[in-house]
Amino acid sequence: MGILSRLFAASAIGLCAAACSPSDKPMPNGAAVAGGEGAINLEQGWSAEVQQRAWFTSFGSRLIPTRWLQALELPGNEVPYMSEQNLEAIGFLLQAKTPANPEGFPVGFTQETDASGRAWTGLGCAACHTGEVRYQGQRIRIDGGQGTLDFNMFELTLVASLQATINHDAAFRRFAAAQGVPADQFEALRQEVGELADRILARHRMNEVEVPYGHGRLDAFGQIFNAVAVQFLGLPQNRRAPDAPVSYPVLWDAPHLDVVQWNGSAPNGGPGPLLQNITTALAVYGSLDIQRPAGIDGYASSIDFAHLDQIENDLYALQSPQWPSAILGMLDAGRVERGARIYTKECVSCHQLSDRNDPKRELRAVITPLDEVGTDPRMARNFLDSVSDSGAFEGRKQGVVFGPALEARAQTSDLVVHAAVGAALGHPLESVRNALKSFHREIGSPLNSHPDGYKARPLSGIWASAPYLHNGSVPTLAELLKAPAQRTTQFFVGSREFDPQSVGLAAARGDNADLFDTDLPGNSNAGHAYGTNLADDDKRDLLEYLKSL
Repeated sequence: MGILSRLFAASAIGLCAAACSPSDKPMPNGAAVAGGEGAINLEQGWSAEVQQRAWFTSFGSRLIPTRWLQALELPGNEVPYMSEQNLEAIGFLLQAKTPANPEGFPVGFTQETDASGRAWTGLGCAACHTGEVRYQGQRIRIDGGQGTLDFNMFELTLVASLQATINHDAAFRRFAAAQGVPADQFEALRQEVGELADRILARHRMNEVEVPYGHGRLDAFGQIFNAVAVQFLGLPQNRRAPDAPVSYPVLWDAPHLDVVQWNGSAPNGGPGPLLQNITTALAVYGSLDIQRPAGIDGYASSIDFAHLDQIENDLYALQSPQWPSAILGMLDAGRVERGARIYTKECVSCHQLSDRNDPKRELRAVITPLDEVGTDPRMARNFLDSVSDSGAFEGRKQGVVFGPALEARAQTSDLVVHAAVGAALGHPLESVRNALKSFHREIGSPLNSHPDGYKARPLSGIWASAPYLHNGSVPTLAELLKAPAQRTTQFFVGSREFDPQSVGLAAARGDNADLFDTDLPGNSNAGHAYGTNLADDDKRDLLEYLKSL
């Protein structure tokens, strides 16, 4: 894979902003209560206005007409699809109505209006990249953190509700009445709803896997690869099961790093961030028409370029969340001091320290080879091994107007590069502006041409980013410091209940949780044996220091 591929490789989950800071008066522990919501926002460098913008800004995602979504019912009853119980079970964070969210939709639901004036609802970055931990009845919002969205459940329940609407007369009449559609137009509406259900179901089947992702994980690379190589190119033979799910990564240091993505495959030098966000927009219910020219040798797309630069700017200001001592308990200063010395000896060579208060911090990640880190190899290998038929892209330049010509078979990542550049060239003025504005802020990377490993990032806010390892296979930091063979092989994900002693997911099942089994393919909790030979007291010191980062 060449330099161009690495420069522009992208993922749907890692490169969008979902961050906030409170507008209320800070509490002594640095937190503030969000008005009317009951959640506590940690100060992360963002105003209330930016928080709302990050939660609800659309980059062009169009999933379902908004009026349809508001009238949709769960199969077999009159309970709205948008009921709190259903949304929380899927993993969304509920929010009240605000000027930025007039419908009172959950965090990450966005609004777009098409050329005909119809309002569409889609998903934005915050749906996957806003976390929350809960302790003794209190809720702590983590912006730019790991969400718990079960993407497969979301799609399947949405399809089931759409199909039930058109297959049951009483439900359909209620739905049609909410749209203001008269009886003589029922069949046209029924057909339109059925077509949308078919499209979402086709997408779901394209990305179907044997081992469910569960809450808080997604194989974003695999689904991006299928979106381009299968859906946009119209080549079903290119389908490959996206069976290497990873945790939604935290975002607070992302734009300051030299590389992003769990495998370090995406250098952060401009205009990389713009193209990474383009692939996000395309993969999250966006569209790309490779048969319809646009701009300068580009392709027509649904991407909202007016918002992409704002997303990058907002993310750049995001800070890591600090341990809220007033809620989770005061830190032991002696243990923190001793743990700092252990960290310097055991960890800092890979996990660089980051100063959250330095707005221009430049950070470098360490790519640890697979045979050294020993963690589940599936994500890294799938990225490197994916090759597809080029179809209509064959013979075209990799970067559309520059780079080598694509052969009949090509690295799927190179096809994604071509699609992203094509979408950018479909909006040349906006793309050049965004790329130039972001370029000076990003730092380049000396990556080799075959990043066969995983990225070690700074551990700022690590306390708030359980479960651990790239595939979310270790529930707590205390478990991560155990020898791999001694780690728990089953635990529950999705409930958000927090354990401040072990630092991570609480052992009890909790609400809306599902079982994570490390014996299933792609779920291995092996590897990363660093620090596992420390004495028990040293491990406690190190844990206390990690809380302070």
